[in-house]
Amino acid sequence: MKNAPAIILVTLIFIALGTSLYLINSSEKSHSPETWSSFVYTNGYNSGRYKKQDDFISYETCREHAVETSVRFDNAPWECGLRCRFDSSRQGFQCETMKRE
Repeated sequence: MKNAPAIILVTLIFIALGTSLYLINSSEKSHSPETWSSFVYTNGYNSGRYKKQDDFISYETCREHAVETSVRFDNAPWECGLRCRFDSSRQGFQCETMKRE
């Protein structure tokens, strides 16, 4: 029984640690809706010039738009990005994921 306070303290520390890890992990999940952005690189991937269109509700609709736009620019390369936002420190758009399938 001499160790009861120490056991309770260690148990409380582990509970607090587990709760903290759970809350940190759940806050990292994106709660925003799935929105896709189309990027068509009119002068190739290495160029800073591209045509961007936002707010597609699925990858398929983004891809359709990107392919149609790409054809108008001599089959320019294209990509679709999920949840893109402008990053001022990098002076460009950052997306959670980019796809071209």
